[in-house]
Amino acid sequence: MRTDTPESAVGLSADPGENFAGRIGRTLAESQPHWPAPVRAPAGSPNVIVILLDDLGFSDFGCYGGEIDTPHIDRLAAGGLRFTSYTTVPMCTPARAALLTGKNPHSVGCGWLTHNDPGFPGYRGEMSKDAPTMAELLRAQGWSTMAVGKWHNTYDRNLHAGGDTSSWPLQRGFERFYGFMGAETNYHQPDRMMEGNQLAQVDRYPEGYFAPDDYTSRAIGWLAEHQASAPAKPFFLYLAFQTPHTPLQAKPADLAKYRGRFDAGWDVLRAERFSRQRAMGLIEPQAELPPRNPGVPAWDSLPPEQRALFARYMECYAGLVDNADQNIGRLLDFLAHSGQLDNTLVMITSDNGANSIGGPTGVMNLHDRRQGLGEDPALVQRLLADDRVGADDTYAAYPSGWTQVSNTPYRYYKRTPMAGGIRVPFVAHWPQGISTPGATRAQWIHVTDVLPTVLAATGAQRPDAFNGLRTRPMDGRSFSAMLRDPAAPAQRDRQYFELQGNRGYISGAWKIVSLQPPAPAMNLDNWMLFNIADDPTEVHDLAAAQPEVLQRLIAEFEQAATANYVYPIDNRDDRRAITLPPHELADAVAPRSFYRSGQAIPTVVVSPLIADRSFVLTARFDWQPGQEGVVFAMGDRFAGITAFVMEGSLHFVYQLWHRPTELLPIPLQAGTQRFELDYRALGNRKGEGRFSLNGQAVREGVDLSPTMVRLPSGGMSVGISRRQAVSERHAHRGAFSYTGTIASVRIEPGPQAPGTPMLIDEAAEQAAMRAAYVGPAAGL
Repeated sequence: MRTDTPESAVGLSADPGENFAGRIGRTLAESQPHWPAPVRAPAGSPNVIVILLDDLGFSDFGCYGGEIDTPHIDRLAAGGLRFTSYTTVPMCTPARAALLTGKNPHSVGCGWLTHNDPGFPGYRGEMSKDAPTMAELLRAQGWSTMAVGKWHNTYDRNLHAGGDTSSWPLQRGFERFYGFMGAETNYHQPDRMMEGNQLAQVDRYPEGYFAPDDYTSRAIGWLAEHQASAPAKPFFLYLAFQTPHTPLQAKPADLAKYRGRFDAGWDVLRAERFSRQRAMGLIEPQAELPPRNPGVPAWDSLPPEQRALFARYMECYAGLVDNADQNIGRLLDFLAHSGQLDNTLVMITSDNGANSIGGPTGVMNLHDRRQGLGEDPALVQRLLADDRVGADDTYAAYPSGWTQVSNTPYRYYKRTPMAGGIRVPFVAHWPQGISTPGATRAQWIHVTDVLPTVLAATGAQRPDAFNGLRTRPMDGRSFSAMLRDPAAPAQRDRQYFELQGNRGYISGAWKIVSLQPPAPAMNLDNWMLFNIADDPTEVHDLAAAQPEVLQRLIAEFEQAATANYVYPIDNRDDRRAITLPPHELADAVAPRSFYRSGQAIPTVVVSPLIADRSFVLTARFDWQPGQEGVVFAMGDRFAGITAFVMEGSLHFVYQLWHRPTELLPIPLQAGTQRFELDYRALGNRKGEGRFSLNGQAVREGVDLSPTMVRLPSGGMSVGISRRQAVSERHAHRGAFSYTGTIASVRIEPGPQAPGTPMLIDEAAEQAAMRAAYVGPAAGL
């Protein structure tokens, strides 16, 4: 055993000879071996599968009152339990952090999304290392751990080849991961799919590909390998579908199945869902069907062309949910076929309630709206007539009238702590562990309770220290007793909620809510009060009638918010997603050269170089007669820039969905080429370009407006068109790889446009807010 370790060293020893229980002699004949017992889960331990859907409402499953066909989920409910009072938190990243760690999301640094680090403990965008995940805990105690689908728990600026990978799935307990790391992606041509810690080596997915099918096939394949290799070892599978998060895209057969099913409109469909829920005993007898949410028009008031479009959006949403159910059925069939279903605890839920991001009218291309651009009604109607809704060249979100249907019977949406944002379905199935199959449970359970319940069901422990760090107690409480005992009491009676300034608190039969629109000003005193025992759908505000109760709950919220790092409240709109902390600014806008080798460089690297700013883009390549292909492709067909060679000329396209700006072809002469775009951001989202080839101006003053704010996907590829072609002119050529040589493509960013609203300096943004603030802490 080594004895030269410094006395100052702290930690556990991994010296293989320390505390060796055998005897070491000079020969084997003189020695006594010892084999330490491997870590194994107790014999008969259950497998665990957590299936997490994304932006799915309380009523979207058939077994929760919906008309969408979900026979496989319904079969699980019939053989298991439906929880009718499950709550989550109202946004993707925080909900996933709460589920995986059993901690309130702000307390582990995940109070908002992964897109921003404002410099405060509750909002770092990654789960703190002192909060071991479900995968870390189960893996350490003998379970195999696998994850497929959506991650969305890594800070965006760590999602590149040089990023800190410590928060990636394989570093947070999963032995295998296949999926994407961010918030959303195209279902037909997903961007930056990962195989473990590496990008999947796929340039373009084949016709008919659909990401949820791929995730499920990968999971089934892993489980088959696991069963053949280690049948006695339990597994944990985290199947995190993106479904039905935007974009609303679906397979043609699934879309066709729902043609005409939603023509009656959202008012009729919501009433029908409510009636079925009441008949099924899913809602309280005293629950009222609330009026339409603010901004939602009566269906009958809409003109026929809008009704046709809006119904098609909902058909697409239904097709997505149906596809997820089909894939869950495939997984269940394999578990049954391999004899594993009876001792597998399966839990199915959603990260939050349905999403109202489409607004009252929905949108055919959400990327345009995010870029601050309007929608062309004629184009939308043409795409509808051409049956393009749900295809890979649309990026739809349904209208908020359908969101309210998804969330029936509750009010409001994702992002809010009203019931529509936090009440979602929760199905549990475990034949060996559930005593009353087909029953419902009305006891309140919360997303942070899932991990304690899994630990109780498996017998796994959560240590006081993990990976050398002291762990803090979980905030969740096990509901494992409810699996066997219908009369088991609820283990919680209070919980805080906060998302983007929207706050809520439940204490016993009472609930308070404060909603903040995304704007500079906040009214932190605009609390509503509901008696959710008498008024579970939160229709009647009792704040004025019950001031003592209101003040008691506000005080309880303040205590919980302070303890969990909820403050400071930040109600900025989504422009905060592009800001960077001071230590990242210089690197983010440093000139970069891109090369043909390797995979695409992600948008998180490329977007800051062009975000409403001037820049110079230079492509150096060689051309000889007969050579053709893409020189570079930045972004995708929704927003991108590309240059390609075809028929002896260089072509340039500045693409904004169906509104490309195309240069006249630039004839090439054989030899080395230096193509340059000198882009000038002029302010008010106006931009123009000067083009030169080999030092000679070829086009000047070309209107390239509006400036781009953020590339939606695709990043920067050199010499190839990956995923979706930026330009439709060569989309039929597939990857259209350049057949000559390319030295490099370089972007040298300049200043942002005068008066740009897209400032990326987070510290400067906050300083301006403090300077303009008038209030009790002004001048800090």
